[in-house]
Amino acid sequence: MATTNSIADSQLYEVPPVTLPDELLRTILLANVAQLDYIHTFLRLAMLHVSRQRNTFAVAACLPPEVLLLIFEHIVGVKDSTILRVLSQVCGRWRAIVLEDPLLWRKALNFTGGHKWVGEVVMRTKKVPLWIGINQYDFTEDYGENIIPNVNLVTGKHFSRCAIFDIEGHSGEIEEILESVNTNYGAPLLRSLSIRNISCSVQEHVVNVPDRLLKTSMPRLTSLRLERCAFSWDAIHTGIASHSHSLKSLCISNVCDTTPATTLSELSLILEFFPLLEDLRLQDAISTMAGDNGTTEVALQRLSSLHIWSSIDTCTAFLAIVCAPSLVDLAVDVNATPEPSPGGVHELMTSIQLVVPSHLVCTSLDIAHNSGCLIIWLGHGRAPKPFVEVTLRDWAPRLLGDRFPDVITSMVVIQLLRSVQEFYVSLPYSVERQVAAETWRHFFSHINRVSHIHLGNRPPALLLRALYLDAHMAHLQRSDEPHLLLPSLAKISLTPIYEYRVFVDMIVDLRASAAGLLTTRTLLQQCADEGFADLDAIHNQIVAWATNAGDTAVPDWVTRVVEDESSIGDFED
Repeated sequence: MATTNSIADSQLYEVPPVTLPDELLRTILLANVAQLDYIHTFLRLAMLHVSRQRNTFAVAACLPPEVLLLIFEHIVGVKDSTILRVLSQVCGRWRAIVLEDPLLWRKALNFTGGHKWVGEVVMRTKKVPLWIGINQYDFTEDYGENIIPNVNLVTGKHFSRCAIFDIEGHSGEIEEILESVNTNYGAPLLRSLSIRNISCSVQEHVVNVPDRLLKTSMPRLTSLRLERCAFSWDAIHTGIASHSHSLKSLCISNVCDTTPATTLSELSLILEFFPLLEDLRLQDAISTMAGDNGTTEVALQRLSSLHIWSSIDTCTAFLAIVCAPSLVDLAVDVNATPEPSPGGVHELMTSIQLVVPSHLVCTSLDIAHNSGCLIIWLGHGRAPKPFVEVTLRDWAPRLLGDRFPDVITSMVVIQLLRSVQEFYVSLPYSVERQVAAETWRHFFSHINRVSHIHLGNRPPALLLRALYLDAHMAHLQRSDEPHLLLPSLAKISLTPIYEYRVFVDMIVDLRASAAGLLTTRTLLQQCADEGFADLDAIHNQIVAWATNAGDTAVPDWVTRVVEDESSIGDFED
């Protein structure tokens, strides 16, 4: 049989079929219809054999099964069984690899598919731990009505194989799924249990978590999350707390009125069962009682993140009993109601000081008012998030204005302030209005390492007035060693409002004069060059207001807001 080299497509029809034996050609010419059908089938089988043999030289065919499996795991998306069907139809070898790997089918398990197909996928997962993950968007898919019967198929027959049980949806949908959970064989493989109710927080839309689920043995459970659910704290105490000593993350939030918040003493008993706890989040989950004052301290050696949302008194009481030497992320979110007890703000700050580890070093402090909330951040310039975050939420401006002096005065008990070098502050006059110059002086005496003050889009005029009065007094005394507030202050970043720029320049001028340095009128000259009218009048207005002990005749620019903070510039002290 003659052979030829590779033939170009353009020459394909010009080459005679010399590769076929002459005997076969004569047979074809003399054959009848039945014989031609037989020859045609024979040639097709021969070509199939040639194609298979040729495919063995392809790169994909030369890869070992383990490498192909890694590639398949990379391209198969979560809840995507369609790609598995495509892969299984490429060739017999690929089909065998796909069908024999249960981890691929576990990853591709999608509860929006047909009931029969979901059952087939579950069967192909064999005995590997299962992942049940349903979010609110799954119910909005075209086949969202398939989810509940498909999930019930797994929870009813295979819940003991579940490693992840994460359900997010409306109350009715979640309750229908929870009713089907078969806990007769426990949950020996379950690592994560998350139930998140997205319905509005009213009694008619509460998710009732059955006690039998919380009392089920889950020895490998590391994460528990319940949001907007009604459940029994006693079931958690006698169930999960007794069986799941490996728990690392606990999140209880939006507890409804139908679920009594646990007492501080009961919560401390529950937390003692979780020595490996690293992340704790509690939202309106604790109620303080008169007998809680003697609650035993809870030592959580590995706790690194603690977020608590509640009233001032409840947050204070809880933080006072927690010992967390590894804590690096503390968020305290305080509600406006109920009214705190007298001295509540000071006690809250004292509790924060007690729970924050002494080895932390903070270089930045941020105090800002935004959308009815006063937010305080303590962090490090190189850290991606603050170490301490305190939020006073939903306090009316007048109420917050009355409380803000107490907040500033009480903050100084936090030792982290001693190392602060950058101070970011943005406060409307309605919040700052009650702060006396002496209050700011007291605060500055505890953050005397600050070298940079950044004034946001709501510059605190009374803070600048305190610095002005201090510099003015030092200038009048003309001492050889003037005692200025913030002796390390070198830079003030402020808004483009001319009055504030003039005000800061006057402070810089007085501080430089008190220290025996040459004064500068650069900024005033710049304002004059830009055509700012009646600069002397502005200068006199600032002096009159800054030296006035009362709160009358507040200039208009004191209450002005800058929308674009990108225009804030720096001024050297």
